[in-house]
Amino acid sequence: MSEPAGRVNWRALLNPYFLQVFGICLFGWTLANMDQAFFGYAIPPIKETFSIGDPQIGLILSASFLAAAFFIVVAGLLTDRYGRRMMFSVFLAVSALMVGLFSLAETLAMLVFLRLVGWCLCSGMVPIINSYVVEASPARFRGFNAGILQIGYPLGWFIGGLLAVELMGNPAIGRSVGAFLESLDLLSAEAVQGAGSWRLLFMVAFLVIPIAVVLYWFIPESRRFLAEKEAQEASSEAGMTARDRIALLLSKQYIRRVSLGWIASLTFGGAYAGTAFFFPTFFHEVRGHTLEEANLIVGVSYGIGAIGYIASSLVGEFLTTRRNTVAIWVFIAIPICAAVFWLDLGLEADIALMAAMTFFFYGTIAVLQTYLAEVFPTRVRATAVAFVAGIGINIGFAVYPLVVGALAVVIGWQWAFTVTVLPSLLLTGVSTLFQINVRSGERLEDISD
Repeated sequence: MSEPAGRVNWRALLNPYFLQVFGICLFGWTLANMDQAFFGYAIPPIKETFSIGDPQIGLILSASFLAAAFFIVVAGLLTDRYGRRMMFSVFLAVSALMVGLFSLAETLAMLVFLRLVGWCLCSGMVPIINSYVVEASPARFRGFNAGILQIGYPLGWFIGGLLAVELMGNPAIGRSVGAFLESLDLLSAEAVQGAGSWRLLFMVAFLVIPIAVVLYWFIPESRRFLAEKEAQEASSEAGMTARDRIALLLSKQYIRRVSLGWIASLTFGGAYAGTAFFFPTFFHEVRGHTLEEANLIVGVSYGIGAIGYIASSLVGEFLTTRRNTVAIWVFIAIPICAAVFWLDLGLEADIALMAAMTFFFYGTIAVLQTYLAEVFPTRVRATAVAFVAGIGINIGFAVYPLVVGALAVVIGWQWAFTVTVLPSLLLTGVSTLFQINVRSGERLEDISD
């Protein structure tokens, strides 16, 4: 029997298969983002350790994002070919290994290499988890669930911030760990103390590796993927190659969605990367907060701002469409971002404004990525998420930190943020409004074609 019009069957969310997939994906995505957040929190002491400046940090960030822009397509292709389950655990484990090895890096070249590989693998999880959750969710809650999944990002940064405050400001832990590492001839005891205390933070990532192995045995393969694979093997589309998948995305049927998705992803990703990794530095160097206070501002604001991810998902699912929600959220975010950049009102005000900015600005990704995941067919969904959102976001990630870091030296952090981030957010909203407007809750099959 069908449900009365307008009534939402919330019991559909209690499906054991969905809860298992969603819970593990959210947990894994939170851990992956926690690992990657460590670099942002550790930028000030890393600069001191290796005697480098903001332009060099921008180059490191840009290089890793540019590499990920290409690798994420490979990740999507591998995921569509070999399944979501295996790729999820492999990428999570190896990414954590790369982040953990940061703690032992003694040269800048090694640090750059680990950052490149680690970020590529973390980015490779984007098409995996988005495809997983979109395919496992009840249709009426698909967008809501995929949006909630994105809170793994602010939660990861929130946890990372708390760990940064605790580990990077605790000489006792540094002495104990330093003595242990020196006994193993890995690092000198002094290397993890003082300015080198950032190494303690990255060691936490080693704990994620066994967790990733355990998760492999608990997360089931996507049923929709298995059904699609079986159908392809029995049809003329069996053996669909990477070239076939890319050609389908660039066909007349999907090229408009791809092009507008690229624009929105690039500008939003650039605006994000041009701020997020630099905010601890901004609050430390421009606002004059201690490093611990700067990390606290960013970490706590992410924890509070995570509500924005949930709110955008609810609005996009039940009050309007996801396309409209993207535009609403970024347009509201623009003046709040300006306030964060220019208003110096003290620690509490910085936390409040950062939380509000995170609510709308970063919370937009909860509906943007969901929208891009659901408008392509299952047989190329992971590839599409990688090809459209993955490439767009990572190219933005590659370009903006380099530009912002260079501009900060010339015109200061506030103007560097202003002239790059605010116009980009405006373009994100406008380009999204030119996309197709999909009614929330439709079946994937009805939307895709």
